[in-house]
Parts: sequence; C-alpha cells; structure tokens
Amino acid sequence: MGELRSNERDAAYWQRLSQLEAGRAAVLRSAAQGEAVEVILNTLCAKSEQFNPAMKTSVLSLNQQQGTLHPIASVSLPQFYCDALDGVHIGMGVGSCGTAAFSKKRVIVEDINTHPYWSQYKQLALSAGLQACWSEPIVGAQGRVFGTFAIYYDHPQTPTEDDLQFIETSANLAAVVFENWANREQLLEANRQLSQTVDARTEELKTVNQELSALITKQQQNELSRLETEKQATITTLLTGVAHELNTPLGVALTAISCSHQDIQQLQQGIEQKTMTQSEASRLLHELEQKAELTETNIAKSSELIRLFKRIDSSSNYHSKHRFNVARLLKELQTQYRESAGFANFAIEVSPSVCCQSKYAFWQMLTALVENSLVHGFDNSAEGHISIGVSETDSHLHITYHDDGKGIADIDKARVFDPFYSPDKAKGKMGLGLNLVRNIIYNVFHGTIQLVDSPVGVRFQISIPR
Repeated sequence: MGELRSNERDAAYWQRLSQLEAGRAAVLRSAAQGEAVEVILNTLCAKSEQFNPAMKTSVLSLNQQQGTLHPIASVSLPQFYCDALDGVHIGMGVGSCGTAAFSKKRVIVEDINTHPYWSQYKQLALSAGLQACWSEPIVGAQGRVFGTFAIYYDHPQTPTEDDLQFIETSANLAAVVFENWANREQLLEANRQLSQTVDARTEELKTVNQELSALITKQQQNELSRLETEKQATITTLLTGVAHELNTPLGVALTAISCSHQDIQQLQQGIEQKTMTQSEASRLLHELEQKAELTETNIAKSSELIRLFKRIDSSSNYHSKHRFNVARLLKELQTQYRESAGFANFAIEVSPSVCCQSKYAFWQMLTALVENSLVHGFDNSAEGHISIGVSETDSHLHITYHDDGKGIADIDKARVFDPFYSPDKAKGKMGLGLNLVRNIIYNVFHGTIQLVDSPVGVRFQISIPR
C-alpha cells in the first residue's frame, strides 16, 4: 500500500514538472516567433498560475530614466490594483517590487499586514485580496534591471526552497524575454539607420549639430536669465515675508510703549499737582505693568522670528565633517518624539553600518519633516504613521520619507518648498519648515529632494552625495 502511494506521489511530481517545462517552452517559443513582449510575459504569468493555481503573478517593467515601475503583464490581479502601481517610483520600503527593483535583490514579504515595506500600500493590497508578495528583480546582462516578477497570495505565505527556485527561474526567463526584445529593437533601429545613405546622414548630422549649437546657446542665455529672475523673486519673497511677519509684534510693542508714555505723563502730572488718589495711581501702575508685559512678549516673539529667519541661511551654520551613525540617530529621533509628543508610529529601514556627516543638519532636516507631518498631515494628532527608509550606493545616500496623513493638494505641490508659503496661513503657520529642509539638503549636503506621487499621504525622495 505504501509503495502504491509512493508511486502516485512520484507520478504527480513528474506530471507537475512536465507541466512546468511545457509552460516555459511555450514562453520561449513565443519569444522565438517574435511575439510582442506583453504577449510573451502574459503567457509566462498564465503558465505560472496553471502550475500553481493558488498564486497570482505579475510582471512590472522599469523605466530606467524616471525610476518608475509600470504593469506589463498579469492575468488575475484586479485592474484597479495594476492601475495604482503604474508610475510608482522605486525605493527602499516601497512595497516588495519597488524595493526589489531598487536594491536588485529578492524581497520576500510573507505578511503584508505587518511588514513595514507595505505601510503605504497595505490598504490597496488588502482591498485587492492580497496578503503576501514575493518579488524577484529581473536582471539582464551587465546588471541592467528590466523590472520585477512578483508572486501574490490571498493569505500570509512563507516560501519553500522549491518556491524560491521557481521565482528565480521565472525571473531569469523574463530576463531572457526582455533581452531578446531589447536586442530586436536595437537591430531594427540599426537597420533603419543603415538604410540611410552616407551623404544624407552626413548632411543630417551637420544640420542637427548647427541646430543643437544654437539651442545650447539659447538655453544658456535662458538659464542665466531664469536664475537671475528666480534670485530676485526669492529675495523679494524673503523681504516681504520678513516685513509682514515682524510688522505685527513690533507694531503691538510700539503701541504699548506709546500708551505707556501717556500713562507715565498722567502719573507724573497727578503726583506733581497732588490731585491723584491712591487708587488712581495703583490703576495706572497696574496698566503700565500690563503694557510692559505686552511689550516684552511681542519683542520676544520678534526675536524668535528673527532666529527662525536666520535658520533659512543654513549653509554656514550646520556644516561639519564629523561622521555619525544614521541608524543610531533615527533611534534617538524615535525616542524623542515618543517622550515629547507621544508619537511612536515610526517604521524605519536602515542598515546598521550606514553613516553620514553633519549630524546637526541631518537632525534638523528630519525633525522639520516630522513636524510637517504632525502639524499638517496628522492635524497635531498621534494617530498617523511615518516611514523612513535609508539606503546607500557607491555614490549616494538615498532617503525615502513618507507619511499616511491627509497629503498635499495638487494646487500646493508646485510651491511646497517656497519660503512663507503655507495653506494654513490663516492658522498662524509661517511656511518655513519645508523651505528649511530644502536649504539644508541643497546647501549643506549638496543633494536633492523631490516630492513624488503617493497613493496615500506625502512622500519625499532625498539623495545625498557621499
């Protein structure tokens, strides 16, 4: 009886193996016949799901220039889910596929409900009935990443050794498809170019060079003009903002001082003429004390505003060559906000060995971002979630910061880094936080910051040269 069951298991195993090889042969046959790359990769997904009906598969292609993922093949994932992934920027902590494409390493998320990589996209995945996602980068010749091959399950799932071999082999097969497609495109382009006559090509290049030279000259002139205009506009904005923000407290202080002079004259006159009662003198002295306190408060407020304005010029205040451990600093950041603001919903992804320089500037940059999330994204509540992912390459330190707050309106996105611009001006917000962040990144670290699209909340992508 045991021998019969063993033979049945062996037969089932060889049947599944034969089915798997037949599916891969069908993919290679489609590639050899010159089918469109989308058709071939849909065949790969379909054959994969025939081999294991419990899983759902997809292939995302990577736009190298923009660093974004785009659905190219899937046979069973909901269309709304695929549409939501179209144009997602890759980065550490950006789901399974965004992280795999960015790191060029396999990413296994056994439970989407709890993994920090899915903090921004968990609700999207759950609404599509997905609770596990394994993603393998599709890597071709010379390390080029073409995209990702992903396997989803409708329940938390841990891969077996056979599963890992399957996803790796499927991604390698997809890499062959992408390489074949890229080679075909290159050959077609080469044939098109070779079909032109040498004389026509030379004349075309001469014309193009002349146009390019003229265009470069014009762009240089336009850029110089744009920079000068932008500089003047920034100076005007700063001066106007400074004058506006300081006018109110200084005006109140001056009014209080003027009124105090009148009270002093009245008090002196009453004393000299001996016509003032003790109660009237006490009242005047009490009013003078109140006006002195009002003057002191508004002058202190003006002093604080001037201190904040000085922080805008961060290039000479924060720079330091002293190196520090980024993971340790982020731990300190968590502790501070848990103790001072009662906020503890941080999801942090960083290697223990990552280091950077200018610790004070780095701290100011992150605290300004967190304060922006708490005040604007979460409306001063502690209910939101903040994710910070840090990774490094040979040339740069990459930081992905995002929260799941109420986000930024489209009308405000273009001016989010402008000084004194805030959609909450009526609530007393000065609009200096994100401008300070941008100044630190540009002036201290000589890096860049971008506000990138996110289905929930806001997401910033920061790049710092090492």
